[in-house]
Amino acid sequence: LDYFGRVEEAFCRRRGAPLLLSPLDFEKAAEWFAAGVPAEVVEQGVGAYFEHLARRKVPLRRAVCLSFAEPHVLELLEARRAAAVGRAAGVEAPDAPRERRARFLTARSMALLAFALDPERGGALPVLARFTSQAAAVLEGLSPDSPAATLEKTLAPLDEELGRLVLLESPPERVEAWRREARRRLEAAGGGLDDEVLRAASERLARQEGLRAWGLPRLSLLFLEG
Repeated sequence: LDYFGRVEEAFCRRRGAPLLLSPLDFEKAAEWFAAGVPAEVVEQGVGAYFEHLARRKVPLRRAVCLSFAEPHVLELLEARRAAAVGRAAGVEAPDAPRERRARFLTARSMALLAFALDPERGGALPVLARFTSQAAAVLEGLSPDSPAATLEKTLAPLDEELGRLVLLESPPERVEAWRREARRRLEAAGGGLDDEVLRAASERLARQEGLRAWGLPRLSLLFLEG
């Protein structure tokens, strides 16, 4: 199966009929794909989510959205990436989650401020520049001691708005190029998608292309690398 087929099979098999991801579910899967979350991590996270429901005796009809599994996906992804960083550095015990989150928050805050203060980049996208300044202040107030899922509740909406604004203010011809590239990537990763789903998912990946082009980071912990 392709990436999206594996995510769909993992979620829908455990949830039951219908054996199809909704457009919102697919957008979440596209976000994981954009973040480089391996399909096996998503499968394990979805499994952990349903095991959590089983322990709590929650009816499966309540499991209506793939995004509900994200805290479990984040936890597994964080552990996997921390282990990979440790192996690459030749150490058996990688940095604690707190240190990694602290570096992530500091680096993101500095990148946002750098954009806001850059007369070339921030001057070209003034609305986005104001938002990056505000978002940097929010990040500075977050505690790296908080669990990943708690931090993500603040970071994910900021990440969403950052991506929305970069498409809103960027030159139309650049935005269309990012959308074409996003569509190409999605079609290569999971063909046979209907137009509505492909359009929505392409928009998410186009935001990432736009942020990369303007030197802006993703704020979601899905993009916490090392």
